[in-house]
Amino acid sequence: MLDQLAKREQWRTLALALFVLSLILISALPSSAQFQVERAIRPNETVLEYGSYRLSVSTEGTPDACDVVLFGYHSRRPGRWNQLTDTVLRVVPHRQHTLIGSKPGCMFHTETFFPDLLREPNIKVDLRPLAVGQRTDILGIHFIGNQDRLHPKSLGVADELLHWMQENPTVQLDIIGHVNGANGRKSRSFYRKASMRRAEVMIQWLTDHGIDPERLTAKGRGSDAVLFPDPLYAWQHEANRRIEIEVTHH
Repeated sequence: MLDQLAKREQWRTLALALFVLSLILISALPSSAQFQVERAIRPNETVLEYGSYRLSVSTEGTPDACDVVLFGYHSRRPGRWNQLTDTVLRVVPHRQHTLIGSKPGCMFHTETFFPDLLREPNIKVDLRPLAVGQRTDILGIHFIGNQDRLHPKSLGVADELLHWMQENPTVQLDIIGHVNGANGRKSRSFYRKASMRRAEVMIQWLTDHGIDPERLTAKGRGSDAVLFPDPLYAWQHEANRRIEIEVTHH
């Protein structure tokens, strides 16, 4: 037992000496080199604490900055960061989160996730320069089941989409509605009409808040493109009842 304690103490002394030596070597480098060395060794120094995730922003794989909003970060208000490049977030693992990244000239970025279901502790906002034909699901905008009314908890995400359209005033969109319809109890015609009504409701909300209606066209996909064909959980049914946008001009 005493031998083991002595060996542990020797290892601690050696580790401390190596750490001090590394600090001395880094301090002898020019300031720019110091920064590069510190950034290089930092990712391997410690494992992220439970509930912590690295959030980074890039455009087509190149590090970039944008405005980021994270719903679910706080119970009453979203987390907001202006011109964020990277940070470490501590979030509630079992809570659903909706992440939004926006920047003039880039496609609206949105995704919904549960942190504890991520394979790695990394949350990435990969922006795409605007181009005709780009599409994305606005998973944070939902409708009350069997209705064409926006769910109240969707209004925060709708506000972010509105802000993005204001920052990109030449963008024109197809607003595409989707319904759940996973059980197939209604006809395709019924689901198509229901999804069209939801797209029209979304357009009405945007135009009521100042967006030129000429920039928006409603389309309905019915239940032909559900994300979860056999939904088991409430959040999967909710994800099927969604809005999708497609850029038609910019």
